[in-house]
Amino acid sequence: MKLNLFAAWTAYALALTSILMIALTIVAAGYGFSGWAMIAGIAAVVALGAAFGVMVGTIRRDHRRHIDTPHLF
Repeated sequence: MKLNLFAAWTAYALALTSILMIALTIVAAGYGFSGWAMIAGIAAVVALGAAFGVMVGTIRRDHRRHIDTPHLF
């Protein structure tokens, strides 16, 4: 059960990080820093992919062990 809670909060934090990176991408692109915009955009995609991967991996593990899926709230 602790792993489910850890996975849920980790995915939540990574999703919030991806939202922050999207905002940084927009700001950097607006000011003309295309290199930083690319870095922030890639970081947003990686963070969102990691959040999705953590949740999917945990759900698959739980289904194999017949455990409830993680619920954050």
